[in-house]
Amino acid sequence: MKNLFLFLLLVTFSSNAISQEIPVVNNLSKLNNSLGSSESIEKNAPKKKDFWFTVNPYLWTVAMGGTVGIPNSPSGYPKTFEFNKSFSDNFENLKMAFMIGGKFKYKRMNLFYDMVYANLKNFDVTLPNGTGLVSANTTIKEVITDLSLGYSFPTSSKTVFLDAYAGVRIWATENEITLNEQNGQVLMSSKSNSWVDPIVGINASFLLSKQWFSYLRSDFGGFGTNSEYSFNILGGFGYKFNPNLNTSLGIKNLSVDYNKDGYRFNLNQYGLILSLGYSY
Repeated sequence: MKNLFLFLLLVTFSSNAISQEIPVVNNLSKLNNSLGSSESIEKNAPKKKDFWFTVNPYLWTVAMGGTVGIPNSPSGYPKTFEFNKSFSDNFENLKMAFMIGGKFKYKRMNLFYDMVYANLKNFDVTLPNGTGLVSANTTIKEVITDLSLGYSFPTSSKTVFLDAYAGVRIWATENEITLNEQNGQVLMSSKSNSWVDPIVGINASFLLSKQWFSYLRSDFGGFGTNSEYSFNILGGFGYKFNPNLNTSLGIKNLSVDYNKDGYRFNLNQYGLILSLGYSY
C-alpha cells in the first residue's frame, strides 16, 4: 500500500512538472516565429539604390537684356547694340525653344546636366544718337550646355542634402544684326561663335515634408579664360506626386560676359521656370 502511494505521488509530480514546461515550449515557439518574421521583414525591406537619375524638361519664361555685337558690322555704324526685353517681348519673337536638366547619381558621385536652346528673332535694339538709322534689330540663337561632376557631402540629416560640383558650360551662339537706313536700304550681317567656360558651384536640396521639397543651385565660371564671367543661380519649390513624378516652380538667372575679337555677347537672362520631373 505504501509502495502504491509513492507511485501515485510520483506520477502526480511528473504530470505537474510536464504541465509547467508546456508554456515555456509555447513561448519559445512564439519567439522563434517572431524572429523569423523580423528576418523576413529585413529581407523584404527595400534597399537604398546606389544608382538613380532624374530627367526634368522645363519651361523658362525668359526675359533678356544686355549688349551684342559682331566684328563684321557695316562700316560707319555701331559695332555693339543694347537691348532689354521682357518675357512677353521675347515670346512674340520666339521661333523655338527647348530646355531640359537633371542628374545621374551613383553613391556619392553625381553628373549634372542642363541644356537650353533658344532662337529669338528680330527684336528691336536701342540706337545710339547720330547713327542715321531708322531702326535696327537683332536675332540671337543660343545653345547652352552644362556638364558637371559633383560630390554629395556625408550628412546625418534626413532633410538637407548638399553637393559641390565642377564642370563646363558650353556656349554655341549666333548674332545677326539688321540695320534699316533712312533711304530704305537694309544692311544685314551675322556671326556665330562657340566657347567653353569652366564652372564651380553648390547644389542644395531640402525635404520639407513627404511630398514637398525645395532646392537651390548656384555656380560661377569663366574666370577670364573665355568669358570674363558666367553666373548661374536657380531655386524653387516642388511637389512629389509619387516617388517617380514631381513638379516644381522656381526662378533662374543666367548671366555671361563674352568679348573677344569684336564678338560681343553680354547677356543677362532671367525668369520663372516650370518643371515636370521624372526620377528612377
